[in-house]
Amino acid sequence: MEINGAIFKELVKRGYSLRGDRRVWNISDSKLWFLTPELSKGFLNLNPYKRSVLEPEIKLIKENEKMLSKMFGREGFNVVDIGCGIGDRAMAIVENLPDEIKMRYCPVDTSRYFLDMTTSKLSELRDSRIKEIKPFVSDFNDFDNIIGTIAGGDFRRNLIMLLGSRVSNYEINEILFSLSNSMFNGDFLLLGNGLRKGERFVDIAKYKDPSFNEWLIYIMKDLGFSDEEVEYDARFENYRVEGFYKVMIDKVIELVRKEKIIEI
Repeated sequence: MEINGAIFKELVKRGYSLRGDRRVWNISDSKLWFLTPELSKGFLNLNPYKRSVLEPEIKLIKENEKMLSKMFGREGFNVVDIGCGIGDRAMAIVENLPDEIKMRYCPVDTSRYFLDMTTSKLSELRDSRIKEIKPFVSDFNDFDNIIGTIAGGDFRRNLIMLLGSRVSNYEINEILFSLSNSMFNGDFLLLGNGLRKGERFVDIAKYKDPSFNEWLIYIMKDLGFSDEEVEYDARFENYRVEGFYKVMIDKVIELVRKEKIIEI
């Protein structure tokens, strides 16, 4: 089975910690979750995410179209869509803006698959409001360079979209500080994050939905494991929900004369 070098090297670089007599490898870096087309496609089928995050955000965008229109008037602006996915939120923005508004759409994502999909989708609209599409491959930490590159000319102001609960993938104070340093006077930040009702860390069954395994199993496959050799589960730990895999066999993983032995 072919091994994905980027994921393998990340595994070796991070090393492992001990949990009792078990070794634990932490590969929770979000840039690995969409590294291949298979991982990106698997995320699109994540049922709890669609129901609890994507659909409510699109609904809120449509319900607040007048507020979005007032932000910029008739002035041209950039829509910086951080973690663009396949452009569903951007579509909702475009479809609910007045005809006279002109925008440059700048999707930002770690996944080339997502960037190609959203660029194609927005291009096919042939909407006169979209004057240009300028995609960026980025892990979302390069805000200064991205915003500094696009601001100017006919598009001097920015609507920065950090939706999809992406903010929860980072230390919140760091990500907001980085964003604020990148923004100019007159820019807007459209931030999406879930509001908790009731107690924290409940309903773990939601995160054990089969669609999570159908998405994340591709990380394990890219490390050389088959479905039968690992078992998916989820838990609340370290003040967050964690999806994880138990390795059910001893296995040697080899890449370019380097090998890592996974022991139970």
